[in-house]
Amino acid sequence: MKRFLALLFTCILTGALFVGCGGKATTTDNSVDDGKGENEKIKIGLTMSSRDQFLSTLETAVKDAAKKQDNAEIIAFDAENDIQKQLSHISSFVSQDCGAIIVNLVNTDTTEEILKAAGDVPVVFVNRLPNQPILEESDNSSFVGSDEYEAGQLQAKYLTEYFKDKDDKEINYVLFMGTLGLQHTNARTKAVKETLEENGFTLVKQFEDTAEFDRAKAMAKMQQFIGTGKPFDVVIGNNDEMALGAIEALKSANRLEVPVVGIDATANALAAIEAEEMACSVFQDAGGQGSGAFDFAYKMAQGEKVDKYGWIPFKIVSLDNLADFK
Repeated sequence: MKRFLALLFTCILTGALFVGCGGKATTTDNSVDDGKGENEKIKIGLTMSSRDQFLSTLETAVKDAAKKQDNAEIIAFDAENDIQKQLSHISSFVSQDCGAIIVNLVNTDTTEEILKAAGDVPVVFVNRLPNQPILEESDNSSFVGSDEYEAGQLQAKYLTEYFKDKDDKEINYVLFMGTLGLQHTNARTKAVKETLEENGFTLVKQFEDTAEFDRAKAMAKMQQFIGTGKPFDVVIGNNDEMALGAIEALKSANRLEVPVVGIDATANALAAIEAEEMACSVFQDAGGQGSGAFDFAYKMAQGEKVDKYGWIPFKIVSLDNLADFK
C-alpha cells in the first residue's frame, strides 16, 4: 500500500512539473514575439492643437481612414492649445511604441522640440505648416496641408469682384487674425492684403486684431468696434469661427449689408452663406488633410518613403457654388 501511495505521489508531482513547464513556455513565446505578425496593430499617435469644428472634422477623417486598414490603431489626444501638453503627448506616443505620429501644431515655433521628442519615430505635420528649414533638414518628417497664402488670395479674389464697381477703390477694412505667430495666420493675413493692393485697391485699416480663431472673442471685439462708429466696408476673418462671431455682432447692430468673408467652409459657415449672412468662405479640405496625413503616417510606420509635402488645394465657396459643397 505504501509503495502504491508513493508511486501515485510521484506521478502527480511529475504531472505538475510538466504543466508548470508548459505555462512558462507560452510566456516565453509571447515575450520573444517579434511583433511583425500579420495581425499586429500599427499604432499611430495623433495630437490635435484643439478640437474646434474644422479640426474635429480633420481628426474624424484621420480615424475614418484608419478604419479602412485592418491593422491600424489611432491614439488621439487634444492639447487644448497647450504646448507642454502636446510635447507630453509625443513622449506618450513614443513610450507606447507608436509607428508614426501625426501632429497638428499648437505653435510652429515648437517644430524642433516636437521632432526631438519623437526621436526615431516618423512625424507627419498636418494643417499647420511647421518651421520649413527644420522640416527640410529632417529625414523623418513630412507635411500634409494647404498653401495658406492661397487662402488669403482667394478671399481677395472674391472681394476684388465684389468691389469692382467701387468708384474710389478705397476699402475700409476690419480684420480678425488667428493666433499670432502661427504660419497660417501670417500667410492668410499677408495674402489678402497684398492681393487686394495688387488688384488696385487702397486699404484703410479701421480695426485689426487677433481673436485667436475663436468665435466668442471675435464677436466681443466686433461689438466693441461697432460701438466706435467708425466706417467699414468689409470684415475679413482668418477663419470661419471668427467670421461667424463678427456676424453675430453685425446682426445685433443691424449691419448685415457689410460683406463678411472667412476660411474653412465649415458646416456653420455654409449655413451662413445660404442664409446670405456670410459673403464667402474658402474651402479648406479637412477631410482631405486628415486622410492624407493618415496615408503618409501609415506608410512611414511601415518604412515606406513618402513625399516631403502633400498639398491639398483651397476653393472659393459663395452662394453661386454652394450646392457643390453641401
